[in-house]
Amino acid sequence: MASVRMTSELRGDIRRKAEEAYELANPRPKPNNKYVAAVRAAIVDSPEQTYLRDIKKLGEERGVDKDTRYGQNILPQPPREVVTGIDLRIKKLGGAINRHDRDYIDTTIKFDTPLTSYLVVDSDRHRWGDPAVWINDLRIEDMTQLIEYFDAHQKADGDYTKSRRLYEMSIHDLVNKCTTLKQLLQIWPAAESLVPSDKIQKMHIKVTRAERAAAIKEEVSFDPTIANQAVLTAKMLGG
Repeated sequence: MASVRMTSELRGDIRRKAEEAYELANPRPKPNNKYVAAVRAAIVDSPEQTYLRDIKKLGEERGVDKDTRYGQNILPQPPREVVTGIDLRIKKLGGAINRHDRDYIDTTIKFDTPLTSYLVVDSDRHRWGDPAVWINDLRIEDMTQLIEYFDAHQKADGDYTKSRRLYEMSIHDLVNKCTTLKQLLQIWPAAESLVPSDKIQKMHIKVTRAERAAAIKEEVSFDPTIANQAVLTAKMLGG
């Protein structure tokens, strides 16, 4: 069996495949359906969206909507992009630790169907990405339930991140301490599925002593003629 050294490239390949396998087997936790539904309902009933709908309706009744004006639009309207998710935020207790730290915690909430009723003011219409919604700005009766969902999801996500980090560190330490592929597979046989096939094939090639000697001779470009002549001459001269 040929010896396959654990090079930096091979270590990197194994670590990457191991991380991909972990992510496939252990997906990052997502907000559950009840959480998403509660967020959606809270946004629709929020003081902000209720106010914007009222203003839009009043403007249309008074004939100052965009279809009846030559000047710029002055009424709330849907954002340029269809809203398929929001960046849900909540203020940190005590605020930011330093000026480089954010004073809030956030999570992304994705909807199964677009939130077509969502309105923004004109200055927000051209922003890209998911709009930011603050739990602190929602109705009191919605805040309590959403904070419970938010905290539970943050804990699950934090536990996932911690477990994944420990896993990645253990893989990193293992592949770095193994000097050959055979040594790695003796410790962790299942790692064979993470190793490039050509490395496995190379490891299983049987190499005789004669073949190994011939390989070394070729690798170092050894010419016995010159070496033999030097040794013989040295002997003749009493060396």
